[in-house]
Amino acid sequence: MLDMGSLLFGTETRTWVLVALRLLDESYPSELADILGVRPFTIRSILATLEREGVITSRLLGRTRAITLNPRYFAHDELSALLWKLGENDTALQKKLAARRRRPRRAGKPGLA
Repeated sequence: MLDMGSLLFGTETRTWVLVALRLLDESYPSELADILGVRPFTIRSILATLEREGVITSRLLGRTRAITLNPRYFAHDELSALLWKLGENDTALQKKLAARRRRPRRAGKPGLA
């Protein structure tokens, strides 16, 4: 994953979460945990801290908590540009994100386990 600047936001995982969130535009905790290979508890803890700091915002979609970068954060544009730049150079993360299904399957479609 990130080589340079990986501790820019305190920890490597926290940096990965922010970069992945910027590249995805919107995500949810279990998706981030799957993509980054980190325990869901760790992701939820990081997200709670980022939300308290005002960096991200969340909203409930049914029972799912959707997370985005907070557009009202005082340095949103600069932060977004920095995270995009970091993500641009992380080809491993880009491949993982590209492989993710971004829309729900049709109800009743065969093959769901």
